[in-house]
Amino acid sequence: MPWLAVPYTDEARRSRLNRLYGIQGIPTLILLDTEGHMITRQGRVEILNDPDCRLFPWHPRPVLELSESNAVQLHEGPCLVLFVDAEEEGELEPAKELIQPIAEKIMAKYKAKEEETPLLFFVAGEDDMSDSLRDYTNLPEAAPLLTILDMSARAKYVKDVEEITPAVVEQFVSDFLAEKLKPEPI
Repeated sequence: MPWLAVPYTDEARRSRLNRLYGIQGIPTLILLDTEGHMITRQGRVEILNDPDCRLFPWHPRPVLELSESNAVQLHEGPCLVLFVDAEEEGELEPAKELIQPIAEKIMAKYKAKEEETPLLFFVAGEDDMSDSLRDYTNLPEAAPLLTILDMSARAKYVKDVEEITPAVVEQFVSDFLAEKLKPEPI
């Protein structure tokens, strides 16, 4: 390998790194900056999604389009998922634009405190991945549908409103972070 790697036989170092970076399985590719701060723990996913390295060094993006390759991130912690009625390429853009400023604000707030962002942001259209996620979490087929899914806690939070606006999203996120929302079981 042309990059630094911890030999599998060095169990003490692997154990320290597992605890330090929250590694739960192999293979794992974590990218660090020159100061040793984590850029992403999703190096494998980023390489698969960006084989030409156009977005390298793959700093976290505020909003991701839910796909099979990045769905693993749903298990890393709470995730806001905005389900919309979009089947064609580019139809997710208005949904991304709706939640992007809120995601950027949250990321900046926690980066300033040198803390990990407590919530990931996704938009999901009408596809097999979204259908599987809805089935697994027992979500209605409504669109748009604003949710926060916490797979590790096996909990979901659903915002049932007719129109999803930036103010609705911001209040939902704020209430979640302040632990004011009542979870439903997944």
